[in-house]
Amino acid sequence: MRTKSTLHWLHFSLFGLTLWFFGNFYEEVILMPNWLAAPIEVLKSYNRYYSVVIQYHYYVPVTQLAVVTLIVLCFTKNPARQIGLVKLRRAAVWGTMGLLLTAYVVLTINLDLFIGELRVTERVAHQKGLVWMIANAARLFCVGLAFRYTFQVRDQLRDKLVAEEAQPSQKG
Repeated sequence: MRTKSTLHWLHFSLFGLTLWFFGNFYEEVILMPNWLAAPIEVLKSYNRYYSVVIQYHYYVPVTQLAVVTLIVLCFTKNPARQIGLVKLRRAAVWGTMGLLLTAYVVLTINLDLFIGELRVTERVAHQKGLVWMIANAARLFCVGLAFRYTFQVRDQLRDKLVAEEAQPSQKG
């Protein structure tokens, strides 16, 4: 894989990680504090409001593919692996940890709270919301580190590309 195409894949991963981080940051700071304070009628209304287009449909595939891209870059021959393998692996590991936390949150919390009709009591909805906030804070940490390491690898690779392009051609 060439340097430019590897940079494109790293940019795709950075886009997905950025989308994931700021989407979850919004939920942590705005959505869930309101969820914790709202009566059950408001929570049910929220779920009805998002019954046609659920926000998960547009950001979940991109965020997961961003991490899969990092994992693939760890195991394929490419310039990012050659110059920043340790950071690339760290990005993939932290991204995978974020995906595992996401799987936990979706299977144990989101299916009860946000998808379909809300069938739990107000007390249970608030308790699960609190657990969601704690798990999401951990997810933000994981995704933030994955972003950081991916960004560092991208910078190293970009610097290498700039240096290569600055060298005069040594053709015969």
